[in-house]
Amino acid sequence: MIIEFNCETCGKAVRRSYSQNSIPKHFFCSRACQNVWQKTRQDIVEKNKDPEFRKKVSAGLKRRKQILKEDYHSPETKKKIGLATREHWESYTDDKKERLIKVLRNNGASKRTYGTYDTEWHKLSEELRDGAVCSRCGSTDYLHVHHIIPAKKGGSRDRSNLVVLCSRCHRIVESAQYELFNLLEDWELIRRIVKGRLSNTPYVKHKNSAADGSQPCNL
Repeated sequence: MIIEFNCETCGKAVRRSYSQNSIPKHFFCSRACQNVWQKTRQDIVEKNKDPEFRKKVSAGLKRRKQILKEDYHSPETKKKIGLATREHWESYTDDKKERLIKVLRNNGASKRTYGTYDTEWHKLSEELRDGAVCSRCGSTDYLHVHHIIPAKKGGSRDRSNLVVLCSRCHRIVESAQYELFNLLEDWELIRRIVKGRLSNTPYVKHKNSAADGSQPCNL
């Protein structure tokens, strides 16, 4: 299954193939971006400040190295660790999972200031998201400020080039824009189309996902 997504750390548009049973809950363009995202997890940050917890983790890693020796960094060992982590996650109640996911996403959205997204962008993004709703579906959760003409393509921070979208609509709209670009090859025209579409019909309901779980590419 081919899935198009935006990296949750840097916003880079990526297209990647996943098997039906291995689609992740979070999407990153690289291991480096995933590591950066992990640092925004407030629950981990607070826990790591606890000296007793840090001592316990260090002792556990030391014991693991002593037991595994050369196999410490092997693919098989990493797979076992991943499976154990998944089992631990599955032991949480649905309510706890939902609370954790919401905290992590909100923390990530509010603290992401990497690469092109500096302090000035952070302030502008907060201002635009304050009291806003998604321009496509009306949601108030996990809001992003989307560059219609991408920053890497020369898109400015002028408000005519920005629109507030929830994380789900952000992925759908950005994917649709790149499909349009393959046909039109004119970012300014695409900006006008997207801005006009979202301004005129701000609360278009999401269409149902396809049977394979893929998202509809429409504005």
